[in-house]
Amino acid sequence: MAMLGSTVLRFDRLPSTNEFAREMAASGADEGIAVTAREQTAGRGRLGRTWSSPAGDGLYLSLILRPQLKPDASAVITLAAAVAVAETLKTDFQIEVDIKWPNDVLASGRKICGILIETAIEGEQLQYAVMGIGVNLAQREFPKEIRDSATSILIESGKRVAADEVLGPLLGRIESWYRLALGSPDAVIARWSELSTYAYDCAVSVETPGGVIEGLTRGLADTGALVIEEAGGRRREITSGEVRLRKAVRSQ
Repeated sequence: MAMLGSTVLRFDRLPSTNEFAREMAASGADEGIAVTAREQTAGRGRLGRTWSSPAGDGLYLSLILRPQLKPDASAVITLAAAVAVAETLKTDFQIEVDIKWPNDVLASGRKICGILIETAIEGEQLQYAVMGIGVNLAQREFPKEIRDSATSILIESGKRVAADEVLGPLLGRIESWYRLALGSPDAVIARWSELSTYAYDCAVSVETPGGVIEGLTRGLADTGALVIEEAGGRRREITSGEVRLRKAVRSQ
């Protein structure tokens, strides 16, 4: 079993590290190969959004995974990635972070890291997954459309760090939490819940493909879905959507 990141392919510029890694995975590349770039010209985020990826200002990383999981159990991989990033920023860079379901890592209420997991499914079997992670490192300001919603390690800590300073400890934590996700997903869910002020008793609205759902968060289901209790007491398990905070009623 190869360690994640034991092979790192480094590029000066790519359209998208996730797209490059997906092409490799579809061609049979082994689990654990990591792809990084100093700059992405067409970086992607969740829900079809772009990810601002200026040269030298971020860690742009994608990992090829081949988890032995059913497709409906794969959400825990996303949670594991968020935990690994959050722990790295807290422990190695002394940045106080939060996690917004399922995978936005926040600092001072603004996004410092985005995670995009893309999968290929054949029948009832997950063929591969690509874990894409973008960490804002050295930006002092952002494009107008995300100026009020994004931050960076430099802004939060006053320190300029190189991508490799984050990559090393992050790969070690991804390895640990990914392996736990495969064998003990409840441990990943528990740690995610400890790190997120959104997990319990938080008033949110969630934009889902079926419409907006409002209520209080009641933790995560064993699949990694977000549990929302609506005003009438009905509980809903959210598997896809955009969470917006209405009012926090629990401090971390």
